[in-house]
Amino acid sequence: MLHSSISERYIQHRALYARLLRIAFTLAGLYWFVIYMLPLERHMALRAGQSMIYFILMTLWGLDYMREQRRLTVIIQAANAKGVPPDQITFNDVSQHESLFSMFVPRRGFWGVVVPMIFTLGLPAALILVVLQYVRVFVAL
Repeated sequence: MLHSSISERYIQHRALYARLLRIAFTLAGLYWFVIYMLPLERHMALRAGQSMIYFILMTLWGLDYMREQRRLTVIIQAANAKGVPPDQITFNDVSQHESLFSMFVPRRGFWGVVVPMIFTLGLPAALILVVLQYVRVFVAL
């Protein structure tokens, strides 16, 4: 458990983000069943659109993983420096790394602005591309 001053800053947003990312991965994965239910000669055109979707989704997942690792490292280092358990670290103790504790809202610094923009634009883009893949296959039927 994290101190409430830390968890209230990003846990709810990260949970929403993670849920949407899982939905996008699930829809992209289920699309393969749709592809393989069609005749073999139609596979290539339909599979080609999947590469960009997976590139975006894997990038988003990787950035989220990297930031989560950095958040926890910052909290553990602050706890070790103060000699207290990590759940007693407040946001004031790690405020110099405030950009790590934001999923969608831009904060100060280059990464505090760029990464939330990538999350905010990348996730809807991936979901739109997945929906367009389904539209493409059902229109072609």
